[in-house]
Amino acid sequence: MSPARRFLALRWAIVGVWAALLTARVIVVAVSPDADLTFFGIAEVVSIALGFAVIAVAVVRGQSMRRRHEDEALALAIRRIDPTVWLVPAAPTAELRSSIETIRPEVSLGHRVTWAFGATEASLWELEERRATRLLVIRWSRMVHVGLEDVQGDGRSWAIAMHYVRPDDTTAVATFFVRSAPGSRRMLGRGPRLERLVADLARERIVA
Repeated sequence: MSPARRFLALRWAIVGVWAALLTARVIVVAVSPDADLTFFGIAEVVSIALGFAVIAVAVVRGQSMRRRHEDEALALAIRRIDPTVWLVPAAPTAELRSSIETIRPEVSLGHRVTWAFGATEASLWELEERRATRLLVIRWSRMVHVGLEDVQGDGRSWAIAMHYVRPDDTTAVATFFVRSAPGSRRMLGRGPRLERLVADLARERIVA
């Protein structure tokens, strides 16, 4: 059974329990008007609270699934263009937003982007109205350095920083946070996964 069907079954089970309690309460009141209904009141409150909790979980899960589907749709579109790239789900820093606005004033980056790393270049992509849009391309031959940067200075906001040379020979840097997985809003902190990614990018720069 799929997660969606399990949630649906659980929701209807809670509704069924609440309806049964309400029916039992009506019957008890009809048979014995002076009966103590405290148990029914508590049970109904618990079932209602549980129902709201299930709805809240379903909403959060639905949003997560929607984000994941959007990331997967973007990944599929990118791989149709170049099936050899490896993809990294990311989130833009303020610096990257400013850089993209300078290059393309009509573009306002969303909260989720994807980096595609291929044999000759790194490219920044975003899903815009169900269309994959490439916003930035950096050739490995123009890449100077790849490292980690604490963008907030608090030891928790670690971003990957790619220093490169633009076609007009001016220097620039593209910084981005790495999301833990497609569809996720959680960012990776400094640790083995982030450091391994930096090492892989640095190796791509050298090999290319």
